[in-house]
Amino acid sequence: MNSQTQLQTLKQYRTGKIVPIAALGIAGTLYAVKWNRRRKTAASSHSRMLQNIEQDSKHIKLEWKGTNRPYRVYRGEQLVYKGVEPRLVDQNLVPGTLYTYCIETLDDDGDVLDRMRIQTTTAVDFKERENLLEDLLITTIVTPGQISFEWEPIEGVSEYNIFRNGVKLETVTSCAFTDKEIDNDTDHTYRIEARRPLQRSDQVKWELKSVIANAVGVIKRDSSTEMAAAEEFTITKRIGPIKELLKSPQEGKIKPGNWQLRYTTFLKEKWLKNPNAASQDQIFKGDHRSFDPESSKFRTRGEVFIDTENPSALLSKATGKTEAFSNEQEPIETVSASAEGIQLEKVLTDDDRVKVHLNHSVSNPLVVSPAIDYHVCGTFYKDNEFDLVGIHDQAPEHEIYLKEPGTDNWQIIHQAHSKGLEMMADPMANHYWRYSTFTN
Repeated sequence: MNSQTQLQTLKQYRTGKIVPIAALGIAGTLYAVKWNRRRKTAASSHSRMLQNIEQDSKHIKLEWKGTNRPYRVYRGEQLVYKGVEPRLVDQNLVPGTLYTYCIETLDDDGDVLDRMRIQTTTAVDFKERENLLEDLLITTIVTPGQISFEWEPIEGVSEYNIFRNGVKLETVTSCAFTDKEIDNDTDHTYRIEARRPLQRSDQVKWELKSVIANAVGVIKRDSSTEMAAAEEFTITKRIGPIKELLKSPQEGKIKPGNWQLRYTTFLKEKWLKNPNAASQDQIFKGDHRSFDPESSKFRTRGEVFIDTENPSALLSKATGKTEAFSNEQEPIETVSASAEGIQLEKVLTDDDRVKVHLNHSVSNPLVVSPAIDYHVCGTFYKDNEFDLVGIHDQAPEHEIYLKEPGTDNWQIIHQAHSKGLEMMADPMANHYWRYSTFTN
């Protein structure tokens, strides 16, 4: 800061136009923070207004484009900075938590000239090894007429396909994307898709996994080596209308409520042949349906009921009937699998969110076979934003829906078609997905 800027800042401070940083809960200045495992989403911001963002487990550093005008920054509804420098470091934050900022550029009379909203997360001290999307840093920047995304690179991924409301926009090789063709009055749902070969971070484990996956690709007629050995990634972000997001922060405008998360697995086929020719159970009956949140036909269903007003979570679970037939389609036996493998692994609650972990491992109760495996981590915030991240076998069909507070309609979170029941085997490639919102 040069001497002229220092003098200007001092005069504004004395006249009450600048609130001391310490009084706003930001201890220390921008350059006084010692970063621990600092991480960035993209190499440089593509946003019209944001210049740089860095995160560690307890700090978020923001730098935006400006020329020493007065600025005001809110975290949620709390004012955390007022000054003339276009930057701040927000400190004493919670690791792995979603934070939303509103940066306002003011004129000399204190009126708002421009406004920008940013949603990002703090880093974690120890990254999740099983599902790397769970701790992946993703930043969303909303400015008038523009939505930008920045994300950490996924190791082994060379390109990302970008979709808006189901329509492909483009393929990018960098971890950033800006959309300027938007309607300020409507929601926008973006999806980032990527694929990569099975990784070899643990050399022995991944080499075995890749060899088996490639072998399946060779022997299975309707599968390819590339598909059997390719991990899939889907990142979805739903953005509320820009004209609503860029309104001034208002206290008490959002009330916490009740959520219902429904995760169902099913078999789309009418009949399935048992690959074990020696078994008396030659044919199994499928569920013979497509994606449908209300269908009563399924292999398994886990439902989690979350209350963010009185923080809690409850699990309801069920399994469908497994029916075996002879080659002549004569009934042989019918039994339902145990639901013990569907577990609400842990529930974490604090003042502003409820976090749940849903774990699932259920096998065919009539024959020895791989289990249907999946795991979901869901964080539900009192401001009605949510962040869901999961990993599952690429078989059978998986469908995930959510009812948000105050609604009776199911929102589609994730749907994935089966790539063949052999994809349920442990060494095979998985599908990783994440869905979060920026609507309030």
